[in-house]
Amino acid sequence: MVKIYLDPGHGGSDTGAVGQGLQEKHVTLAIALKIRNILNNRYQGHQIRMSRSTDSTVSLAARTNDANQWGADYFISIHINAGGGAGYEDYIHSNLSNQGTTGKYRQIMHEEIIKQANLQNRGRKQANFHVLRESSMPAILTENGFIDHAADAAKLKSDTILEQIALGHARGIARVFQLSAKSSPGSSSSFNSSNNQGKTSISKKQIHSVVDYLKSIGEDSSFTNRARLARSYGISNYTGTAAQNTCLLKAVKSGKPSNNSSKLAARRIHLPASASTWRTYPINVTPVKKNSDWSLTPAAFGGLTYDILAEPYPNVVTIQTGRGRRNIYIGPDTSARRL
Repeated sequence: MVKIYLDPGHGGSDTGAVGQGLQEKHVTLAIALKIRNILNNRYQGHQIRMSRSTDSTVSLAARTNDANQWGADYFISIHINAGGGAGYEDYIHSNLSNQGTTGKYRQIMHEEIIKQANLQNRGRKQANFHVLRESSMPAILTENGFIDHAADAAKLKSDTILEQIALGHARGIARVFQLSAKSSPGSSSSFNSSNNQGKTSISKKQIHSVVDYLKSIGEDSSFTNRARLARSYGISNYTGTAAQNTCLLKAVKSGKPSNNSSKLAARRIHLPASASTWRTYPINVTPVKKNSDWSLTPAAFGGLTYDILAEPYPNVVTIQTGRGRRNIYIGPDTSARRL
């Protein structure tokens, strides 16, 4: 059983870098939680431990000591950059070679994250950071965009982009350790057309995520290819927002550009930064507390705004998230605000 140690940088009294209405500690935690969820939901043969899973203060020594004592196989420290730049970069310890085990792990991680994250590639680097020096297992520190760069920060405020960054990390980890995918009931591999010869346990009409739909038809689902498809279908300035992904999914399924963009943008819901979490519900279940299996984190992004795709129940709306269509409750006893 492979032991994966996820380390969301900073936390608690240590905000990390601050800029454009964001605090590094919130963004790193959101990414780390998404990595954990993707790995646990899609792969098997691993265990995950986190240096923190809430907004708590943890010293650098406590992080590496915990990972060392647990016997982790890989240490992944997640950070957001600052200081006048833009894009993604990652680090291994300055005494290590790119040809060694840690360097080879990092090469795979770098490839997978760049495939998914809509961020400039700043390359593979080395440094004498504590978590890289004091961890007794292979370790990587990822810098996922610049919090003080307006364009990068705008992306870091998008739950969809954070989901893609997390997906890149998770796929890198899965490649490094050759984790096997979990099988959905009645299928040998979820949304993998090369293994299923085009057969999946879910009808393509039932797929509500453009990423999953593209996978189901054997198409490249990376951000780069989605941006190319968006241009071909007349969706301008594609950045991976929920509304754009919904339009793109409809366009790809129909084979013609979607004309619903203005209709989607006309009805929106805002979840304020004062809400640390907001429960979501699968669209095929009754939206009651016991059926919630995933939460949004408005506080991590200075608030979240979504297009309303449907209103299946009173005070319940359907939105497009990084995990597909979800229902949320927006009753008068909540702080949600219609726009």
